[in-house]
Amino acid sequence: MSHMSRFARMRYFPLIKAVLDQAGVRVEPDDWEVHSNGSAHIVVNAGHLLSVRVAKAHDAAKAMDSRVRILRALPRDLPFEVPRPLTRVISRAGYTAVGLTWIPGEARDIGPAPARPLGRALRAIGRIDAVQLGPYVEKAHFHWGGDDWEATLRETVIPRLFTDNQRMAHRIVDDVLDLDPVEPRVIHGDFSGHNLLWTKDKLTGVIDWDHTAIGDPAWDIASAANWYGWDVLTKCVGKDWAARAKIIHRLMPLQSVGYAIVNGGGGAIVRQSLERTDAWFEEHKPELPW
Repeated sequence: MSHMSRFARMRYFPLIKAVLDQAGVRVEPDDWEVHSNGSAHIVVNAGHLLSVRVAKAHDAAKAMDSRVRILRALPRDLPFEVPRPLTRVISRAGYTAVGLTWIPGEARDIGPAPARPLGRALRAIGRIDAVQLGPYVEKAHFHWGGDDWEATLRETVIPRLFTDNQRMAHRIVDDVLDLDPVEPRVIHGDFSGHNLLWTKDKLTGVIDWDHTAIGDPAWDIASAANWYGWDVLTKCVGKDWAARAKIIHRLMPLQSVGYAIVNGGGGAIVRQSLERTDAWFEEHKPELPW
């Protein structure tokens, strides 16, 4: 999180100003605060009045209309706030953005969080009407293979790992495929700590619904446990769901490589993701059940 550099102000100024003008909000550039660590977007908070979401690349810009439709379709009675569109999708000087409601709160540091609001949020997401939201969301795992995710991992990701890790990687895929089917529900798709905003122990907002899908709720449980820990998530969802999510959680290092490859990450990005995945196997090998 930082204030806009002079360069960034010049590059994005016409677009951000157009969004602010359409929203009827006046905030001086010195009070523009940029969050640039997302993979697809830069978010510029204009005071505590409005957030401007700027697409980093052409693909993110093309998808912005559908992402905005998801935010409009989310129910109004969720136990947390979600970003709501305040403007149309606007393009200026080759960049695309939309104005969204600003949500108070900050992401918590990695570590335990209150279980009750987390569990309430997971249950509320699972109760969202899948029929109502279905036309606006992608297929589950769209960003790293979709229906072909198994082939993406087995044929494209796993052969690039260290030889000693490939056997374990195939077993991880096997274990996920062997899980009993569950009724698909709406899932956030990236229910991780950087997308959950807190004010003290109150969960005030859930942001970044770009990966929303109809799928297995254990994916959201696994993402949250990766940040807040398994003790907390077991309290949220019970032992059976936690056990299912732990099996899915092992797939996430492979998923990250698949994401980098499917989304056209450069050679350096893919290599870094592979290095992290090989390091994960070395660290967690003693914990794996086979």
